[in-house]
Amino acid sequence: MKFAHMADCHLGAWADSELTKIGLDSFTKAIDICIEEGVDFVIISGDLFDTGRPSIDVLNLTAKKLKELKDNNIPVYVVSGSHDYSATGKTMLNVLESAGIMIRVDRQAEGETEGLHLKFTIDEKTGVKLVGMPGRKGTLEEKYYEDLDRKNLEEEDGFKIFVFHSAIKEFRPTIFEQMKAIPLSLFPKGFDYYAGGHVHKEDVFEDKNYGKIVYPGGTFPNNYRELCL
Repeated sequence: MKFAHMADCHLGAWADSELTKIGLDSFTKAIDICIEEGVDFVIISGDLFDTGRPSIDVLNLTAKKLKELKDNNIPVYVVSGSHDYSATGKTMLNVLESAGIMIRVDRQAEGETEGLHLKFTIDEKTGVKLVGMPGRKGTLEEKYYEDLDRKNLEEEDGFKIFVFHSAIKEFRPTIFEQMKAIPLSLFPKGFDYYAGGHVHKEDVFEDKNYGKIVYPGGTFPNNYRELCL
């Protein structure tokens, strides 16, 4: 099994046309590498776009590249991030999912009345089970984690991936120590891979109860401060 994990592409973030092009080129190259390497699936852990309603030009290129993955039988699993999240659901992620070129894994199970119950998505080729939590501005998603039914997630068997878009308090880099974050204790235990986003710095952490926690960093800096890091 081989999969790719990316996050924080922030496509369309730059007002400068040249930097916008470089950001899109970086995303294009990342998708091309996924196809060349023959990955089984791709995970995007939030903030694919810098806004829930990106420009037509940005949306057009993004849809084209995601369609290339679909044409190569490579599914794309995503959660919404703090930038492309929408409380009303009016986000282009839903449009792309309706078009059949991505699958959102931050879904609530139907028929449940108390707490937050998430529904696993099973990758057809590998049998990997994915589930995720969206990010929200100001880390308002912490209430979701507090209400999360962790027991059922932890008891599910098989190879499991938890996709999320939040900083974790215990693993914040020093340069982001003021960033609002979620306590690790609110995450479900026992997953094989935790696919993180939101922290724009590549990092890998290991925890005996939670396994491998990975932040891939952004595909391209989305502000001038990050260009200088």
